[in-house]
Amino acid sequence: MCIPIGLMSYAAYNAYERERETNMLRQELANELVALEKRSGELEKNIENLEDPRGIEFELRSRYDVGWEGEEVIILVEDETSTQTLPVLPESKTNVWHRFIDVLF
Repeated sequence: MCIPIGLMSYAAYNAYERERETNMLRQELANELVALEKRSGELEKNIENLEDPRGIEFELRSRYDVGWEGEEVIILVEDETSTQTLPVLPESKTNVWHRFIDVLF
């Protein structure tokens, strides 16, 4: 009597485990599908932009250093005098009592 009950319990447990694994896999695949649909929308938008000459020009200018004939490049350089310098801290006193007095006053 115990053997058939044990076998049925074992089979039921195995079915439960497989069902749980299947649900986890289904959820992972659903998440992946959502991500792929989002990526598909982005790619379709990029394709639409590349069908327009302005979109092609924008992509070329953003990826490569190109310009129309006669265009000039402006390079902005920060003035060397405007760079911040770190403040020079006074020489630290090695005596603990001097530090203590400095903190109090």
